[in-house]
Amino acid sequence: MPPELLSEELTDEPSDFGSLRPGTRLGRYELLLPIARGGMARVWAARQHGTRGFQKLVAIKTILPHLADEPEFERMFLDEARIASGVHHPNVCEIYELGEERRTLYLAMEWVNGDSFSRALRASGKTEACDYGIAARVIADACAGAHAAHELEDDDGRKLNVVHRDLSPHNILINWDGFTKVCDFGVAKALNQLHEHTQAGQLKGKISYMSPEQVTGDPVDRRSDVFSLGCVLYEATTGTRPFRGEGDHNVMQAIVNGELQPPSTFVRSYPRDLERIVLRALGNVPNQRFASAEHMRFALEEFLAKGPLVTQSHVATLIRSRLGAML
Repeated sequence: MPPELLSEELTDEPSDFGSLRPGTRLGRYELLLPIARGGMARVWAARQHGTRGFQKLVAIKTILPHLADEPEFERMFLDEARIASGVHHPNVCEIYELGEERRTLYLAMEWVNGDSFSRALRASGKTEACDYGIAARVIADACAGAHAAHELEDDDGRKLNVVHRDLSPHNILINWDGFTKVCDFGVAKALNQLHEHTQAGQLKGKISYMSPEQVTGDPVDRRSDVFSLGCVLYEATTGTRPFRGEGDHNVMQAIVNGELQPPSTFVRSYPRDLERIVLRALGNVPNQRFASAEHMRFALEEFLAKGPLVTQSHVATLIRSRLGAML
């Protein structure tokens, strides 16, 4: 699967393809198959054509046709290209280039031969927790990718203060070999971004994984992403989301009020060291959390060092056992 899974909705809506079809050429890329669709964009499997018969499988992201003429969505698309293309890290999906063909803007991206952490957790149709060590390994690697984005600088060495704002199981990809990749910077926040700042009452991202300050529209920094990663770790190890309620409003209220039950409430044998990490990441106030995703990664690596060895091959075993037939 490609580095985009903005929703569970996939390929059954040809009406939103616009002029794009399998076989369409965008520059040196040939569209092969629509793979995923989200709120703003569709992603295609594509073949890159080079000289002397060179070919390479890539993912191509395009704005949905009915949004293509909206300046705000174009600016968000350009922001994603500008931010994500500057991050070069093994745990971040690589952006190859931004192109435009026949008035169609597109991003050419790394093809990830795997699927989202979301699908791995929900392979049976309901959320199923995974082994503590495997979950810690995946989130530690996601922390490394997030930290690389947080540390991004401009050409003058000035921090861009990137905040992903949409770190969820959908945007953490795991390939066939068990390597984790953070993807989708479509709603990322950065210094001097082109698109408008989020207006009052407008939320960008997936509510269940938002920090309190993101929900209330207050300023966010990298610790907001730490909170989101804490939500994913909680869900991956308990099989339930940390903040629940009937409808988005009640979920947001639970997040803002810090209505959180410790993981050991659901799993009596939950490791105490891991629970401390989860609860610290989910601190209601940013100062209560890890100062950075890197600090959270250090804590997870220390937890992993105390138990049986957990490597990418163990993560791969999970992916193959849960998603092997589909992949």
